[in-house]
Amino acid sequence: MNKKDLRGKVLELRNSISDEEILNRSTILMNKIKKMEVFNDSKTILIYVSFDKEIDTHDMIKDCLKIGKNVVTPICNTKDRTLILGKTSMFPEGFHKTKYGILELDPKECDHVNIKEIDLIIMPGVAFTKKGERLGYGAGYYDKLLAQKSLHTITVAPVFEEFIFEDIPTDKHDMLIDYIISG
Repeated sequence: MNKKDLRGKVLELRNSISDEEILNRSTILMNKIKKMEVFNDSKTILIYVSFDKEIDTHDMIKDCLKIGKNVVTPICNTKDRTLILGKTSMFPEGFHKTKYGILELDPKECDHVNIKEIDLIIMPGVAFTKKGERLGYGAGYYDKLLAQKSLHTITVAPVFEEFIFEDIPTDKHDMLIDYIISG
């Protein structure tokens, strides 16, 4: 199965999960991440802002701010398909919905953070393998970002267990994820 077909199949299945189940299962996964040593040791965390039927990160962002983490959220630069990293001091205040339905800071009104300053990245994705292979949405935003990260930066991806596959199609530019957190 190619990337496009697998992505379509997984998104169709994901869309059939109720909002309540997504929220409950998301809480379990985020609690697992909070118990990780790498989370507790991290000062600056980049965390995706969930939308639609993604694993919910909204409470996690608020929790990270509450406990004093430096929180950074991504802003899509659609011109070159790169991510701008915005320093996040509160959530969801100051965020606006993009044409894709994603909450983002205004890149002109927030401080930008260099990828080299990030200790931990909590990654989104459509499907994964236990080896850390990731199938995203197809635009390459995160692969470009991960290619520039520091060697000390750790990547973690929460994923519902039914979206972990033995094998998924990958390309040379696809970056591996350090930890897959499932449930």
